[in-house]
This record gives sequence, structure tokens and C-alpha cells, in this order.
Amino acid sequence: MPSCICDVQDADTVEEAVKQLLEQSCIQPVLFTYQGRHWIKLDNTAVAVNASCIADAFKLLIQYFFALNVSYPTELWLVYEFVEKVLGMRSTVGKSVILAEFCKHVLAAN
Repeated sequence: MPSCICDVQDADTVEEAVKQLLEQSCIQPVLFTYQGRHWIKLDNTAVAVNASCIADAFKLLIQYFFALNVSYPTELWLVYEFVEKVLGMRSTVGKSVILAEFCKHVLAAN
């Protein structure tokens, strides 16, 4: 199953962590944690994320998709768009009437 956040185990270096993600066929860009720090994998490179929490790191991940003009993975686009709405970000992917209605009900309940 595709994932937008990965956790790397038993890697001695961040380069080794990136290699593990490549072997796992992680969809990219992808957010992962290594030694308690958040990173974003872009191709074969890891970019350190200066974020105080996972929500901020995930917001940066979404911004990388936008800045690099990369579409969300087909299997996860609904998740990404929902998170955008929850975080109050401008949607970067195609509009979904069903998702818009769902978000309206969820946000109204809070």
C-alpha cells in the first residue's frame, strides 16, 4: 500500500535510509523520519526538514509537490487534498465535489 510518510529502520546513514526507501518503491516526494528528524526524499536525495512537528513537516511535503509541479500519487491524492483542506492550504490538485462536501461536514462538526 502506498504511503506518504515512511519510517526508516536500521540505517546507519541518511543515504542508506534513502536506499531503503528506493528498495521499498516509496512514492516520492516522500516524508520519512531518520534518527528522530524529518526528511523529504526527492529522487535519490534526502532533504532535512526544519519542522517542530509532523504536521509542519507534512505541510512542507505538500509544498514540495506544488513547487516541483509534481502530481500527487493516484492512490493518495484524496488523502493529500483532505490534509490540505484541514491545514487550510490552497488545493493544488483537481477539485473533488465529494471531497468538498465531506470536508464541509467534517470542518463544520469541529
